[in-house]
Amino acid sequence: MPWRPLRNPAEVMSDDLKKKTRILVDESLGQAVADYLQQNGYNAVFANDVGLSGRSDEDIFGYAWREKRMLLPGGDGDNRAMEVGVGTALEIFGHWPALWSKTKSTVSPTGEMTIRKRDYETGKVEASRYRMTKRGYAEKWRSE
Repeated sequence: MPWRPLRNPAEVMSDDLKKKTRILVDESLGQAVADYLQQNGYNAVFANDVGLSGRSDEDIFGYAWREKRMLLPGGDGDNRAMEVGVGTALEIFGHWPALWSKTKSTVSPTGEMTIRKRDYETGKVEASRYRMTKRGYAEKWRSE
């Protein structure tokens, strides 16, 4: 079951697409993360700025779901894992917003992502796996 390359996100990225990528930054990541994303052209909001300070994970996830925003949650204190995870998520999700809409996504400390999406007609949950190579290219796991 090999990895197969996806198009290089840098080749298809536009400033307009950055603005369309809607991101909610969890309060545990901090205002600076939201500021950085905004300064780089992303449509990012900080949880505290939209009244989510101290709210439950369910409330924060619900807001992200309703507002169609990718949630960048806080981590377990492993800053390197968070750096890799956020970078990978922005490289893949940030360039293809439809990919993460109505999904549950996890990013491993190595940057590999698993995206689970429910087929509402069949009820089946399907999982897709993605990763970034050392050269900065996105790959998708091909199940055979």
